[in-house]
Amino acid sequence: MCDDRIQGGELRLTHEYIAVMLGVRRPSVTTALHVLEGSRFIRAERGLITMRDRKAMEEFAGEAYGKPEQYYHNLMGKSLRPPAGGSS
Repeated sequence: MCDDRIQGGELRLTHEYIAVMLGVRRPSVTTALHVLEGSRFIRAERGLITMRDRKAMEEFAGEAYGKPEQYYHNLMGKSLRPPAGGSS
């Protein structure tokens, strides 16, 4: 969902910050990122997460992705994803 709100596919986030946002332990974030990186959906470096295969990531997330975005679209009348090649 963070990738929906930026351009470029690079998320400058630490494991600690993600853990605080999600209300989970930092080691759980590290484990989850390892799984996503092992599946080649992302590349994780210190303080930087790069999307490698967004479509595969969406398929992997299944129903956990999409409903909040649709709710936002219905409420606000616009998409969260910036237009390709432009600014939002």
